[in-house]
Amino acid sequence: MTRSTVAVNQSYVTQRVTGQQRYAHEIASRLLTRPGVAAVEPTGWWRGSALRVWAWALSVLPVRAGSRVLLSLTARAPLWARRHVLVVHDLFVLTNPEWFSRAYVWTHAPLLKVQLRTARALVAVSAPVAEQLAAYDVPVCVAPNAPSTVFGTPAADEDASVLASRGLEPGAYLLAVGSLDPRKNLPALAEAYTALSDEERAAHPLVVVGGGSGIFRSEQIRWPAEVVDAGYVSDDELRALYAGAEAVVFVSWAEGFGLPLVEAAAAGAGSLVISDIPVFRWVCGDAAHYVDPGSVPAITAGLRAAIADPVAPGIDLRRFDWDDSARRVHELCEAVATG
Repeated sequence: MTRSTVAVNQSYVTQRVTGQQRYAHEIASRLLTRPGVAAVEPTGWWRGSALRVWAWALSVLPVRAGSRVLLSLTARAPLWARRHVLVVHDLFVLTNPEWFSRAYVWTHAPLLKVQLRTARALVAVSAPVAEQLAAYDVPVCVAPNAPSTVFGTPAADEDASVLASRGLEPGAYLLAVGSLDPRKNLPALAEAYTALSDEERAAHPLVVVGGGSGIFRSEQIRWPAEVVDAGYVSDDELRALYAGAEAVVFVSWAEGFGLPLVEAAAAGAGSLVISDIPVFRWVCGDAAHYVDPGSVPAITAGLRAAIADPVAPGIDLRRFDWDDSARRVHELCEAVATG
């Protein structure tokens, strides 16, 4: 039997799959097929609540990892481990604490500061995040997100029913994907969409996918009647919604990566209307309608431009591949193991 040299922290397995958790599942599923890589996850009583899982990650996990390299793929990670490799999705709890609840900042900001100081190596999900991590005197590699296989699969017979159940016509609606996190800038999107004429909104309803989270400060958003609240949807439903959208709208103030961009491109969305921020430029190049997220009129103009002059999201998806990202993470872990 091959001796385990890398322990994958799977404290995320009890969480709903969103951005960080999707990254963790995709990378872990590939790493755990490799010799010397083993999973470590909470069991029994420890899985009973989010608080117990956190207690397990902070106390039991470092002991279970022992002298092995401990790989943490999400923010659920210990303060310290003997040889810790930490994936950093963003630093927003440090740079923009106003986007989070007070309790979240009080607990997570100090934790992340210690983790960054004690990690043996760091993984960034994009080059802009890697630039932020350059201040820490440890190796950093870039292993980006990628579209999961489901988003690149051909249209299914069920796609029409996914749209029909929400009163949608293919190629005749706008799609926004994201939580009620203040960083997603949904109040500005609501204002910008409201500024369209009644006729424009009737012809181009806006579908909003996602949900709220207790870690974020509450948002009061006034959506016009033409908005379709799709809530939390399955991956198959999301692929169908991407594929049928005339444009995917993503006007965040900031992102560590921006997973909907590559998912939309893989699924065949008609166009992208996105914030003009460095990470989106890094992902998309010129294949999008860029807008100033701080300007409601600019977002409205971007929506009109996408409707009148679609720009296919021609992202080079060869740059974003889960197998390649898993390989990079594994090589970094091996370097820490032998260093």
